[in-house]
Amino acid sequence: MALARPTPKTGAWTYEDLLALPDDGRRYEIIEGELYEVSGATTRHGGTIINLIGLLAPFVQALRGRLHTAPIDVFFPGANPVQPDLLVVLPGGSTYRAEHGIIGIPDLIVEVVSPSNRTYDTVVKRALYERAGLREYWLADPAAETVEVLVLEDGSFRRLGVFAGDARIESTVLPGVSFTTAEVFANFEDIRP
Repeated sequence: MALARPTPKTGAWTYEDLLALPDDGRRYEIIEGELYEVSGATTRHGGTIINLIGLLAPFVQALRGRLHTAPIDVFFPGANPVQPDLLVVLPGGSTYRAEHGIIGIPDLIVEVVSPSNRTYDTVVKRALYERAGLREYWLADPAAETVEVLVLEDGSFRRLGVFAGDARIESTVLPGVSFTTAEVFANFEDIRP
């Protein structure tokens, strides 16, 4: 959700403005100069991230890439910064690690959708990532237990698929990915709403 407080100056929020905010334990992102407060993670959200780390790590390592998790600042045009839930950086691209975060658009970003941030991930961030040229964007939805995979073609995202249950997730960025959607959302049976 966008914050309802005025910007610290005339014009857009900057990374320097973000650094000047008091350390109040909240997470913020800046997209196209607008400051967004990012809601805290639920148990399902965190569990999905942990499962994805375990499932993705072998494929990323086989490609000699890097897998990163939030909170890590990622900077590219329009993002100053954002903190994706998971991101993959593969060798050969122009993305690099700096002291304060990742500079450039990663090869793959995964956002875990929560009821409180659905529009933010599916509309605001999707548009940002598409404009920036992200090669592949995954939306993991613990409530629906689905993973939507979007791939960039001719400057626009195309849906590669919405995977559920025993369907094996496909990826153009991580060839050979071989795990089911059910594995992404495993071990949630003891979590009560």
